[in-house]
Amino acid sequence: MPILIGLSLIIIVFIGFSKSRDKNAKKNSEEFWKKERESKFVPRKDISSLDYISIPYSSLPFRYYMPGPASPVRIVKGSVSEAAPADFTDSTGQFSVTTEPSDKLHIVDELLSELSSDSDNSESRPSPNNSAYIAPLSEELADVESEICKLSNSKILNLTGISNTELRLTYGTANLDPLMSYDHNFTQLIRSLQKWGSLLASAGHPDDAVTVLSYAVSIGSDIAGTYAVLARLYKSRGELGKIEELKVHAEALTTLMKPSILRDLEQLTEAS
Repeated sequence: MPILIGLSLIIIVFIGFSKSRDKNAKKNSEEFWKKERESKFVPRKDISSLDYISIPYSSLPFRYYMPGPASPVRIVKGSVSEAAPADFTDSTGQFSVTTEPSDKLHIVDELLSELSSDSDNSESRPSPNNSAYIAPLSEELADVESEICKLSNSKILNLTGISNTELRLTYGTANLDPLMSYDHNFTQLIRSLQKWGSLLASAGHPDDAVTVLSYAVSIGSDIAGTYAVLARLYKSRGELGKIEELKVHAEALTTLMKPSILRDLEQLTEAS
């Protein structure tokens, strides 16, 4: 008899819990659709003062391209492929055009040539000293720089974790499309920064890689690879305190990637 009473109580509790859960789910669904309906009639609001992202071109290690008025301008050894726009000259400090090869910006040519060389085909390859020679990894670096420079005249917003319904309710229905476009630009930017930083690390430029990836983190990137590569670079330099700072940034994320990023950073710290 006690067993039957116990089972009966468990069943009653389970049924009560199920009803409560269904009731809450129904309530949440009704609230969602109410907001969805209301959001479609919210008038346009001013979005000019939002926290738009301005890419700090002068602070990032560009060496192949710089932003141009219509399209990125290719930087070549000793010159620029076309006239530099007024807003990106040495005198303004907005962008530094190197007119002479420097260790920081141009030694990568020789390094990438070595990385891409094939001893079996060395006689058939153009000489790395030939100005027409472009190593594959070097070309990838140039491509990703070009993609980032193309964003110089674009509006960029980090709207990660904000639903379309919330955007309409907050900024008006008519602003949804432009806001989604600005958020798309943000996604493109952080993906390009991730690729750029990884390529720089592969090319033997850890300092430049840290500069690029730490900037990505500072603007709210939620790409796990960005945190992983940057944390390993910090670890290789003995800067374990910087990994703790990465955890703080990761804690502030509002995306599904947050637990994975934190777990990877914790494992890296424990392995130190």
